[in-house]
Amino acid sequence: MCNPALFQSLGTGVQAAGVLDQGAQAAGAANYNASVADLQSRDALNRGVTEESRYARQVRQVEGSQKAAFGANNVTRSGTALDLLGDTALIASEDTQTIRQNAARESYGYRTQAAELRRQGKAYGRAGLLGAGATLQTGGSRAYGMYKAAQSS
Repeated sequence: MCNPALFQSLGTGVQAAGVLDQGAQAAGAANYNASVADLQSRDALNRGVTEESRYARQVRQVEGSQKAAFGANNVTRSGTALDLLGDTALIASEDTQTIRQNAARESYGYRTQAAELRRQGKAYGRAGLLGAGATLQTGGSRAYGMYKAAQSS
């Protein structure tokens, strides 16, 4: 004789395990994505350092060209020539600061994303536990109802 309450209990257990596993999988995916965002954050900072170095080389080339042009034309490094070198240095300083700030902002965005993904991962894990618990409670209640109905007949 087939016992419906037994099958209900088994089905409930399998369903609860599935809900729990689904929560664990979602949490794992969120945590993996958070790790990727951490790597992207470090990469953004590293790219900023590289970009800053590349730009500094370009500026030194421009300054060297300016100084060479002044020397070739017998221009002393005073007055307008000195102002031009100062302007070049000022613009370079501002651009370097912008490169640094942009890298820091990009890195911060990735760190913020990683923190949110970790929070979501914890929420997915809790949701899996709660969902499995609710499934067990509902399925257990149904199985008990079936058992009681079978006892009455």
